[in-house]
Amino acid sequence: MSQFPADQTRIIQDLMRRVEKLEAQLRAGPGLTIGKASGAFNLPTTGAATPSSGANLIYDGSQVRYVDSSGTSRALGVTQTTTPQYPVSFTSPATISGTPSASNYNALRADAAMLQVCLRDVINRGAAIPLWPSP
Repeated sequence: MSQFPADQTRIIQDLMRRVEKLEAQLRAGPGLTIGKASGAFNLPTTGAATPSSGANLIYDGSQVRYVDSSGTSRALGVTQTTTPQYPVSFTSPATISGTPSASNYNALRADAAMLQVCLRDVINRGAAIPLWPSP
């Protein structure tokens, strides 16, 4: 009586597919699935090693980067930089009584110009890291 009564060719093909699948999983590396944070995740400082598939997360000493299988390295997240400046105080009064004067108008314009400079600085810093895509 045969130990394998089914078609042996089919069994061999099935085993070959299973071996190929296991080999592909081994080539892909030991992957990491993060479901929830239970502590800190340590990312060692390393060179930009190019993986055979997928991507590697690395820390180059100043920022977190990923390196894809084509060797392209891209920064992730926010890089440390100086804090953008913001106005210490406004020159325009919080309230005025009576009819606004030219000096009230000019003080308000000066405050708006100061805010515009601060906002432009924040936008430019965001574009440099890149926090949002360039137009």
